[in-house]
Amino acid sequence: MSDEVTRSSVNTADYPRIVSTATTEISPWVTIAEKTVQFEAEETPHLYHCLRQADYVAILATTAEGLIALVRQYRPCVEDFTWEFPAGTLEDGETAEDAARRELREETGLQAESLVNLGCFHPDTGRLQISSHAFFARAAAVPGHRATKGELDTKFVTLAGLHDMMRTMEFRHQLHWGVYAAAMLHGVFEGC
Repeated sequence: MSDEVTRSSVNTADYPRIVSTATTEISPWVTIAEKTVQFEAEETPHLYHCLRQADYVAILATTAEGLIALVRQYRPCVEDFTWEFPAGTLEDGETAEDAARRELREETGLQAESLVNLGCFHPDTGRLQISSHAFFARAAAVPGHRATKGELDTKFVTLAGLHDMMRTMEFRHQLHWGVYAAAMLHGVFEGC
């Protein structure tokens, strides 16, 4: 019995291991990674594939009036318009916080007055190799500044309005439901 425990702890330290990785860039936004994984010594390695993309940020932003910023855009992937929190990918050399501030400004015309990091998540551990950063922002409109991404519609809803959109599945972006859950767990809605 102790031999099994010893063997198991050795395997845990040495395996699984990535034997090789190859990548194929499909576009500036998507790379396919092919990973050969060996789970135990003497076992035949297995081949896995995943999609790699730039790190991602999503921002649940509220105004002083307690309104939550939402954006609506056409998503070819799901062939439909979707309501989401402001979000996007990091640009080269940009921190997640800088990207969150930029995306919020570009998509809603709001300036983050304060930004709370809600965590860095793995959106789909079986298919995507992406770090997804979630933020909560207290934000205000910048006088004379408008959203710069013209293909987006922006609206502001109360927390009760967001709950209604979630219940009816009008707001159905699962990652953004996770941002909402992280914000609730962090207690950032107190005072809204």
